Amino acid sequence: AGLRLGPPPPPRTPADVWLQIGHIHELQKNFAGAMEGYQSGLADDPNHTKLMQHVAWLKLQDTPFANVVEATQLLRRSSELDPTDAQTWYLLGRCHLAAKNYTNSHTSYQQAVYRDEKSPTLWCSIGILYFKIGQHKEALDAYSKAIRFNPHMSAVWYNLGTLYESCRQIPDAKDAYQHAIELDPERQCIKARMQGIARLAENPHLSVEEVNRDLPSYLDPVVLPCLDRLTESTAGDAAASQMVIAAMQQDSGAAVAAFA
Repeated sequence: AGLRLGPPPPPRTPADVWLQIGHIHELQKNFAGAMEGYQSGLADDPNHTKLMQHVAWLKLQDTPFANVVEATQLLRRSSELDPTDAQTWYLLGRCHLAAKNYTNSHTSYQQAVYRDEKSPTLWCSIGILYFKIGQHKEALDAYSKAIRFNPHMSAVWYNLGTLYESCRQIPDAKDAYQHAIELDPERQCIKARMQGIARLAENPHLSVEEVNRDLPSYLDPVVLPCLDRLTESTAGDAAASQMVIAAMQQDSGAAVAAFA
């Protein structure tokens, strides 16, 4: 049987609750369950911009729902409904980057910066854009800003390392990879990059491309679009979260841990 939800505590709406249900599934990498939750929410409120963001994010990732064109269309509509939301502009920039539309990606990222200039994830993605189009100085500036706002993102340290490697600044690359591996010691591509640094030191005639042929030249920052006010730890939020989880347990019998 499908879920039947009673009215949530104000100021929540049924669509907000479906957003939480979908987000719980998304965190568990149950993408089908996540999409079902988000689509149920959009059926209740077709203009819910946060639901549009989540659906677009699923379509932007490597999931059964991957479709960059549809993700872009959703985010454009979301930006029309609420042009003040930096997250929409950021995700739209990611869509354009995936489609190799670098000019539109830059424009969307710039709109996001106007609204949230201190987002490390945003600056990491801006650095990737500049790296892809060969503007290394601008990429370095963007990565540096990302690190200033959050020095604990392994992806940005990895990307900084590949940037330095491409410029044959091997000691700087090694230092960046060391930071990345301390933050994410199990990531195989980071370990391989460290091994490649050693090979380059021993064999200076080798090119960076030869050594790292099968390794990614950058890592996208991992983003699960935040739920903003929907995850604030107020009494109403806690009650709503418990209600969501209880409904899920009743429907599927699965034990789901409450999120803070």
